[in-house]
Parts: sequence; structure tokens; C-alpha cells
Amino acid sequence: MDIKDLEDLYLSHKSELLGYLLRIVHNKQDAEDLLHECFIRFIRASPDLPEDRIRFYLLRIAKNLAIDIIRKRKKMEEYFLRKEHVYYHWDTLDFEIQDEVDRILLMASNTEQRTVLKLRVVQGYSIKETARILNKSENSVKSSLHRASKRIKFRYIS
Repeated sequence: MDIKDLEDLYLSHKSELLGYLLRIVHNKQDAEDLLHECFIRFIRASPDLPEDRIRFYLLRIAKNLAIDIIRKRKKMEEYFLRKEHVYYHWDTLDFEIQDEVDRILLMASNTEQRTVLKLRVVQGYSIKETARILNKSENSVKSSLHRASKRIKFRYIS
């Protein structure tokens, strides 16, 4: 087939194939992309078909391309649902952990002890860093940490 024949073929089957693809994929952009891909595959295959069979060959290519894109969409939807489920699960777990941490922190006697516990245990600051943040001596931070942990152990065990 020469270029003129391909142009004529494209113009004569374009609207029918586009409508067919639109009914299958329900998306105009996808249908147009598939239409172009359909003709690209037809040109690459360059089959020696009689004139009356070319239409059916193009419809078959269009159908297979549409099935491929529907399968791809379905896989992507399943992937995102699984990913969303995992994120939801971890978000829920994070909230549960945070609630438990907050509950434990409330067992400390006062806000200074809670703050020291939060900085040291939850946020992971060293004693020196915690003392600098709170403008306290390192011994004061150690003492508050010891008192808070002692009180929590006592309340947790009893």
C-alpha cells in the first residue's frame, strides 16, 4: 500500500473505529490514542488482505487494543486500592501507637516530666540535647526522666 491508499483507508474507517473504541473504553482521549495505535499496527503488519477484509482486521486490532487498556486500568485500580489499603492500615496503626504513647506520657507526674520523656524517648534526643532545648542542667533532665519512668513503671505494673 502506498501513502495515498493509507490516507484513504484512514479517512474511510476513522469515524467507525473511533465510535467503536469509544463504546468500549468510554474515554475520548484513550479512544483516539487507540485509533492511532490501531493504524500503526496495521501499517507495521502490512497484511495482504482483500479490500473487504481490511475493515474486520482493523476492528479486531481495535478490540484487542481496547481489551489491553481495560486490563491495564483494572491492574492499576487494584494496585492503587492495595496501596491505599496499606497506607490506611499504617495510618491506623500510627494513630493507635500515638494514642498509646500519649496515654503513657499522661502517667508522668507533671508537664516537665512529660516533656523530658517525649524529647528523650519519643523524639530520640540525647540528654545533652534535651537539657539544651529545655534550658535545664543535664542532671535535672536525668532526674526528671528517672522520676517519670519510675512513676510509669509503678502505674503500669499496678
